[in-house]
Amino acid sequence: MTPPPTHTFVCPECRRSIEVDDAMRATLLETGCVVCGAPVTEEDVGGAPAMS
Repeated sequence: MTPPPTHTFVCPECRRSIEVDDAMRATLLETGCVVCGAPVTEEDVGGAPAMS
């Protein structure tokens, strides 16, 4: 079984960097950075979502 695809999130404000899956990517886009609350764009989370 292959691991789920991940995206690298880099916050534009606090510069934290974490690997996230598709579900967390969607959450970041909706709610912002989990550390500082800054708005998040597609580019901050590794671009377009992975195709399933």
